[in-house]
Amino acid sequence: MLKFPGTNGDEDVAHVVRLFGMESQIVWYKEFKQKDWDAIVLAGGFSYADRLRAGAIAAATKAMDEVLEAAEEGKPVLGICNGFQMLVEKGLMGEAALLHNENNRFICKWVKLKVTDVKTPWTLAYEEGEEVDMPIAHAEGRFYASEKPNRIAFQYVENPNGSLWDVAGVVSPKYENVVGMMPHPERASEEVLAPPGRGPGGKKVWESLRTALKSGW
Repeated sequence: MLKFPGTNGDEDVAHVVRLFGMESQIVWYKEFKQKDWDAIVLAGGFSYADRLRAGAIAAATKAMDEVLEAAEEGKPVLGICNGFQMLVEKGLMGEAALLHNENNRFICKWVKLKVTDVKTPWTLAYEEGEEVDMPIAHAEGRFYASEKPNRIAFQYVENPNGSLWDVAGVVSPKYENVVGMMPHPERASEEVLAPPGRGPGGKKVWESLRTALKSGW
């Protein structure tokens, strides 16, 4: 887990990674060296108070240069919410942007997603077309691009923010090991956290990572 000033989802991610039998450690961005890790998660939060644009300042750090190196080496990289924004700002997600939600409000609620790409280290455990529940919590999560992404990982069943093509998560056009998503799988990985009528739709993200690491992704 890579932690920047304002990151607040790191403890949740670290907990759930350990819950699924993997070693996890939170690393301060100034101390981060990608060579020490087999996979990288950029957790959610409000890095640098979302100044300039969400994720923009974090994307300009040496730590994100390290993330780019990890992507180039084929290591699994996942950006969640603010982490997704960092990946976009760093240019890892192609010519795309995450804009203010269509209603210009912060949205925090559970949503239903459809899994549309199961050939990444973060989605191997899902079935293509599977529908799952996860929560969202963002103000700048509306996906925009001039062309439809070649590989969409997750789509909203009912679009909450105006994202083009109902995009909730995408695969990097250059690195199939890199996925960015606005929903929070770490908050949807245990039955006890799922509200009535919802399921822990995020747990297969971590099952996928475990399988990918064991098989030598």
